[in-house]
Amino acid sequence: MLTIGSVYGHGFDSGGLARLEALGFRLRPQIGVYAGSQRLRFIDFASGPSLELIEIEDLDDYQAFVPDGMEPYCPGISLLLAPRAEAFIGGYEQRFARLNPYRLHVNYDGSGHGSRPGWTYLNFATPVVAGTFTWLTALDEPRPAPERERKHPNSARRLLGLAFGLEAGALDCLAELAGAIAKDGAFRIGEQTIWTERALAGLPAGRTKTFPLRAIVVEVASLDFFSSPFEQIAETTFLSRRAVLVETNALCWDLVLIAAD
Repeated sequence: MLTIGSVYGHGFDSGGLARLEALGFRLRPQIGVYAGSQRLRFIDFASGPSLELIEIEDLDDYQAFVPDGMEPYCPGISLLLAPRAEAFIGGYEQRFARLNPYRLHVNYDGSGHGSRPGWTYLNFATPVVAGTFTWLTALDEPRPAPERERKHPNSARRLLGLAFGLEAGALDCLAELAGAIAKDGAFRIGEQTIWTERALAGLPAGRTKTFPLRAIVVEVASLDFFSSPFEQIAETTFLSRRAVLVETNALCWDLVLIAAD
């Protein structure tokens, strides 16, 4: 069984990060770095996937890094294999050979020594979803335990799902990869829901997005934090539930916040 480990988006500079903090999100204390001069900040929740916010510090270095199957600056989804399930990667390689899979291993300590614990990635040179880099991740033991900030002034609790500006057929491969069955234009990966463009009908158009992953839906305990006016914040509905839309940037998904039932 696969679960969503994290979802990333590009286009975040210090101003964009400060704005999210002003909107009641607390960032993980650690600042990560990754190949391609990528500076990483994270929003963690009490349970479930984290959000990864990427700033590119050297454009040439980033362009040289972009792996096969990834459009530059597109958002991405890490699908986690169950603990100690690295052996199952071979099964995914065989079943999805049409997507031209390939493996990478990155050590937790950043070294190049291949036998040290780290992340094993199964990437796909042929995208699982257009404009969204999607890969499988297996984590070696012992796993890193970064300090996480899970309590947010805006009462954000967990990531409920992802909404794409795509018709259901464009997500069939993702559903197949996750072993999910679509119903009424949506399906589940672990505890999260994947929605098609039908779910976006009630949201304001907002700014034009470069990529089809349009919105990340987050559950909050209450929407009271957003009773004061904020720039680029809109009261709206999502699947007939009262919601708040937080716009980010053209490269990245927006945030839809809905109150818990």
